[in-house]
Amino acid sequence: MIPVYKLNPLCWALLLFVILCASGVGCSPKDEPGTVLIVEGDAVEARTSFTMEQLKSAEDGLVEADYFGINSYGSKGYSHFKGIWLGYLLSNQVKLQEDASRVSFIAEDGYQVEFRLEDAVREDYIDEQNPSVKLKMILAWEEDGIESDPKLGNPLQLVVGQSEPGDVNKPYWVRYVKTIRID
Repeated sequence: MIPVYKLNPLCWALLLFVILCASGVGCSPKDEPGTVLIVEGDAVEARTSFTMEQLKSAEDGLVEADYFGINSYGSKGYSHFKGIWLGYLLSNQVKLQEDASRVSFIAEDGYQVEFRLEDAVREDYIDEQNPSVKLKMILAWEEDGIESDPKLGNPLQLVVGQSEPGDVNKPYWVRYVKTIRID
């Protein structure tokens, strides 16, 4: 015969709480409703989340520019993007630890790219066809005048100019960025 234990309702509630916490459900920090971006990692003082409204209202960090891109097949072209500069976001909206050195951009499907922190905050990416232009790495929510449709995925796309003429930069234009991890 298997022994049956009777627990009072308070014990059952505590047991359920422990099981949920152990499984990672119910004990993680809560994000605001409408969160489109999470910044976390070992070199972040505190996990931070952003809504689209918060990102769009950061007027000093907004960027709107034409970005020249080359893909892996050698196709070239321009796209006009609107978004927020990573340097502004990381310097003014997130508290980084002194040892922060790597920034990973992670899409909803797990695809990710990684940069050195100093590359994420640069203000001098180039356009090989217009050497006078200086570009910033941004998280864009609008391309060629069309806002990203949240029904298709998270509405943020990482966009970066070229480091040097001939630089194949489009593979770094990550769509559906949901998380920035800083270590």
